[in-house]
Amino acid sequence: MIGINQIATVIIGDKTPVSSLLNAGTLKKEEHEYFAGAGINSVYNATAHSAYDLAKQAAVKVLDQSGVPAADIGLIVYIHSRLPEYLVSSQAGRLQHDLQARNAVFFSLSDLGCADISMALQLAQVYMQGNTQIKHALICYGNKPYAPSRFRYPVTINGDAGIALLLSRTEKNRILDIKIKTNGRYWNLFKVDYKDKSFAEFREECASIRSYAFELALESRNEFVKLNNDLLETNGLAKPDVSHFMMQNLSMRAFAYYEEALGIRISDVCRENLTELGHLGPGDIICNYARALEQDLVRPGEHVLLMNNSPVAVWSSILLKA
Repeated sequence: MIGINQIATVIIGDKTPVSSLLNAGTLKKEEHEYFAGAGINSVYNATAHSAYDLAKQAAVKVLDQSGVPAADIGLIVYIHSRLPEYLVSSQAGRLQHDLQARNAVFFSLSDLGCADISMALQLAQVYMQGNTQIKHALICYGNKPYAPSRFRYPVTINGDAGIALLLSRTEKNRILDIKIKTNGRYWNLFKVDYKDKSFAEFREECASIRSYAFELALESRNEFVKLNNDLLETNGLAKPDVSHFMMQNLSMRAFAYYEEALGIRISDVCRENLTELGHLGPGDIICNYARALEQDLVRPGEHVLLMNNSPVAVWSSILLKA
């Protein structure tokens, strides 16, 4: 079986109160009200570090904690930042070189938003299943804002962090199943027009707040119901067999919506990370699961369901057995 051997997070930089960001006076009234009620108290600002720096630090940390030499890594999956340092060059190749993981095949992925991590896990799992000589796969990501503002209206507030996880042939934190659904109709619901502009001029635009807040919200509810039912039925389980439900951290409103819509209780670790760290993109669900493990909230043998979605639009559900 293939499971999550080790998780490492890198949370560095200045811990910035959201109240100070709100008081900067750059938001419209409705935006200020939305973010003031999001349930996020602080975010970390790693000014001196790029997204690659954070991902690399997390990768080094996860290898150190696991005791696995870089030479034993058979696959590296690098989740691209929405704002890479360079065009054309390979950040996945850079990581392989910096880690001296000379025996690893590498690639990167993007375009699925928060659900990038779900696809990374699925592809790494399938690659390991098809290449039985590979013992370990490394997945890493660094979250940094792709525009000067950390406020993503009407969604969340972005924080900085690095995450890495090591997949190994282990019985712990086994990946039982992953289901992913996409709908390209929302491909440009959010966008940043960057050509012929400096970074200071970058602004994320939402094409239709109604489409996000109503149409996509309803579609997300329906897709998660189908995904979760299919996932559990395929694995001979029912909803009561799942000990912990977790999802990405957007706002307290989002947690309340999905709890009511899906008839579940989302783990408190998600709320704790949201309050302290804000939104960490594809890193959210891994940071949440790591926190649950650190607090001994997840017992060996328990089933955990990790839900993830993004306004691209993508939905995913991951079933783990701790």
